[in-house]
Amino acid sequence: MTSLTTRQRDILKILLEANEPIGTKEIANSVQLSPRQVNYNMKGINHWLKSRDAQLESKPGVGVSIDCHPEEREKLAEELDTSPRLQLILTPDQRQQLICFYLLFETEPLILTQIAQLAKVSRTTVLTDLELIEEWLAQNDIRLERKQNYGIWVDCPEKIRQQAILKFIWGEMLFGPPLFHISFQNGLMFSLDEDAHFLPLVEKINHILNQIDMKKIFNKIVYVEDFLSGRFTDDAVLFLALVISILVIRAKAGQHIEPPIPESRLEKLQALAIWEAANKMVENLEMVTPSTLDINDMAYTAMYLMASPRVESWPSDSDQEILYRSLSKKLLKTVSKSYDLNALVKDPTLRDGLINHLIPVYNQQRFDLWFPRTQDGLPNKEKYAKEHTLAASLLEIIHKHTGYALPQEESNMIAALLRAAYIRLNPHHFHEVLVVCPSGMATAQLLTARLNIRFPRLGKLTVVSFRELSDERISQADMIITLMPLPKETTKDKPVIHVSPQLLPEDVEAITTFLA
Repeated sequence: MTSLTTRQRDILKILLEANEPIGTKEIANSVQLSPRQVNYNMKGINHWLKSRDAQLESKPGVGVSIDCHPEEREKLAEELDTSPRLQLILTPDQRQQLICFYLLFETEPLILTQIAQLAKVSRTTVLTDLELIEEWLAQNDIRLERKQNYGIWVDCPEKIRQQAILKFIWGEMLFGPPLFHISFQNGLMFSLDEDAHFLPLVEKINHILNQIDMKKIFNKIVYVEDFLSGRFTDDAVLFLALVISILVIRAKAGQHIEPPIPESRLEKLQALAIWEAANKMVENLEMVTPSTLDINDMAYTAMYLMASPRVESWPSDSDQEILYRSLSKKLLKTVSKSYDLNALVKDPTLRDGLINHLIPVYNQQRFDLWFPRTQDGLPNKEKYAKEHTLAASLLEIIHKHTGYALPQEESNMIAALLRAAYIRLNPHHFHEVLVVCPSGMATAQLLTARLNIRFPRLGKLTVVSFRELSDERISQADMIITLMPLPKETTKDKPVIHVSPQLLPEDVEAITTFLA
């Protein structure tokens, strides 16, 4: 009897669920293939359907559909869900991901023939895959060792290996769309999970991943936040859960962080509140015993906690905050001089923003830890040339002050903090801003109070009702903030921003965007 590949099964499911013809491009997007790959699989799908008295119907410019009775369609869908006669055919990218992942976790050398049997491909194919895998590993300071009659293995200290595993799972690798996905709702997801039993290599990797329960670790990280009276960013919690998961799996296999943490650093870490927090967190992990992690593993955990991005300053950061408060004075003076705004010298929002951002980045550098880079910040270097030039100058000051050169991509985030401070404190030279309020004096006063707090240099705010909105008043105003929709013919070419009386975050963002 004709069998299908899992790829053909996924395409066929989409066709069976569609109530009308569906385009090849749309199918390709759903299954992460190219339209050409989808068309290539249609022949096998049609052969399978014909053996069941159905067939594909293709209409140029319209799409593909299955020609069969509705009751037959239901039977086909049921058979597809329960059929054991399927083949898992991997793309080269998927196969390279899986082989690389397996090599990173394996503690013993693997023979070439063994890898070929696990992946169900030829030795020649595996050798070709290893060339690209070796390139990525080398970029991460890892050697791929090969010894005749002995095997193939990854050679590097355990710390570097775990850093590479984190980077790999997070999706920073060379091998096409990642097979791994992480979220708060589901933890770590493996896209080949349901089909793992069709291929030995996938089954072995699925067994490794089934040991990871990130959702349980999320709650333990909350304990650290409570203990230290602070809060990590959401992305940091997600990443920390992955860090601890990988550390525990490797420790259970007898692989502990090396090279050993220097004694002087251990003593400093053990004197901090974060060491106690890390120990308390680990004690509450159900998947470990007190002897699972050694002192180097614990130090690694504490360092990752110290280097994780946070929302605000932590009382436990007091020693580092002393360093950065003296540094922040130099930074704020430089920023104030560049913008010619004296108010920036003592601006607490900018100062705290810089401190909260720089302390984790500083720890990432001194502990040599990999963290995923966010896309936040001010990436447009042409439009915000002044901010990026100034941010580069601040990075030089930080380097001289701390001895650590922060990554150049940090320039984007620092530039964003600078731009926000400039918008907030820069006199906008508005002669008059009209606040149109139809709801009464109390609502008007509430809104203007909130505007004055969020935008202290916005200019003179004049509250008017819609009936008072004459052509003369509109012509004299620089900007209109309104609590009600205004006809375009009334406001002519004046900038108008429609807000809520509560001045919601999206309202603040709209005004900030206009001022920028």
